[in-house]
Amino acid sequence: MASRERTTQSHRVTMKDVARHAGVSQPTVSFVLNDRRDVSIAEDTRARVLEAARELNFQPNRAAQSLRSNRSYTVGVIADRLVAQPYAGHIVLGVQQAVQEAGYVCFVIETAQTTDGGKAAVENLVQQGVAGLIYAAPGPEYVTPIDGLERVRTVYVNCFPSGDAPAVTVLADEFQGGHDVAAAVFAAGHTDIAFLGGPEDDYACRERRRGLEQAAADADVSTDTIHVAFGTFQVGSGYDLAMEVLTTLRPTAIICGNDRMAVGALMAAQSLGMRCPEDISIVGFDDQPDLADQMHPPLTTVALPHQQMGYDAGTLLLAATEQPGRHLVPCDYVPRSSLASPRPEGT
Repeated sequence: MASRERTTQSHRVTMKDVARHAGVSQPTVSFVLNDRRDVSIAEDTRARVLEAARELNFQPNRAAQSLRSNRSYTVGVIADRLVAQPYAGHIVLGVQQAVQEAGYVCFVIETAQTTDGGKAAVENLVQQGVAGLIYAAPGPEYVTPIDGLERVRTVYVNCFPSGDAPAVTVLADEFQGGHDVAAAVFAAGHTDIAFLGGPEDDYACRERRRGLEQAAADADVSTDTIHVAFGTFQVGSGYDLAMEVLTTLRPTAIICGNDRMAVGALMAAQSLGMRCPEDISIVGFDDQPDLADQMHPPLTTVALPHQQMGYDAGTLLLAATEQPGRHLVPCDYVPRSSLASPRPEGT
């Protein structure tokens, strides 16, 4: 009995099994499961086949399908310095969710710390005839694609090819995120603001600052009351810049270029005997895992939609037609207790 059960459990359900269960021919099952709309099949028959496949937990043999159709069901993900980042898994998870729904599998290659920058691994993927490639980087920046990508459909996520070459790119809407967090600061009643950004020529910094300026215009707040300084997106940079503005300008709120800079700004405020948010409100950007919500007080910030970016990249890669251009994914404003109304003057 045990031997018979093991045999039953290990038996792979075939189209012949589905056909027998549905009471139709095997070619009919093939036409339905491969979504052959050029073949006339009654809708009730189609529904009966799909129900039989679900009941039997039919799983298509992708290897056999690839041989028959000369079509690959593998998607390559080129991770450019990405795997060591705390959010990398969210991007890859999003890609995987998108392509698995269509019956594909992911193969991830990390190009960092390889002698050839991952060229051999990518070349191997291209030679095997992958369905497409997704190139992902740590932040929105120009990247130099590995030779060979031009031979297969490629989608860029969290980056864009150098020279603004025509390409399908998926990016977080940094402008919208910058606008929303700044709008919350203005809505709380702050008008004397310091913006401590990353490098001035950085794409994310520029877009977040542009969002801040739009939010100021919407709130009828003069940009003359907003002090702008640029740093490096690191904790030490946030500390140094915050020390300068807190000892000279005394703003009521600091908008930081990212959560790490917000950590530095909070350290600077505390070293000066200031409390957050009673004496100074501080907001960040990124909603960095195991950081933003663990601070004291928890940090008001903006969550980057890494998983959705990966999902959209996978969806665009498998789309019937290529859609070049920048596809922006909305960011989520995350309110926490590091933002409050400014203290009334004289108290």
